[in-house]
Amino acid sequence: MNHDLLKNQHSIIRQLIQEIEEEIRLGNLDHKAFDLSLKISKLSGILVLHLKSEDEYLYPALKSSKDETLSKTAEQLYQEMGTLSAEFLQYKSIYMSATKIKADIPQFIEGSKEIFSALKNRLNTEDKKLYQLI
Repeated sequence: MNHDLLKNQHSIIRQLIQEIEEEIRLGNLDHKAFDLSLKISKLSGILVLHLKSEDEYLYPALKSSKDETLSKTAEQLYQEMGTLSAEFLQYKSIYMSATKIKADIPQFIEGSKEIFSALKNRLNTEDKKLYQLI
C-alpha cells in the first residue's frame, strides 16, 4: 500500500470539501445546485476509492502488524470510524443530484456539515495518530 498516495488523497479530499463548504457558505444554492452536485460526484470518486483502500487493505494490514502500538492504534481508529464509508455513500446517493439539493436546501446544508465534519475528523486523526506510525 502506497502511503504517500493515501496522504496525497487526503489533501485532494480536503480541498474538495473546502470548495463545497465555501459554496455553501456563499449561499444562493438553488442556482449552484448543479455545480455542487458535480463537486460531490468528484469528491465521491476519490473518496470512495480512498476509503475502500484504507478499510479493505491498509487497516487490516496495520491491525496485524507486529508493532503493538501500530496494531492497537489501527484497531482503535478502525472501530471508531467504521461506518463512515456507509454514511458517505448515503450522502452522495442523495446529493449527487441537483434536483435533490434544491428540494431541501436546509437539509442539504445540515447533511453536508455533518458528513464533512466526520470526514475531516477521520483525515485529521489518521494524519496525526496513524500515519505518523507508518
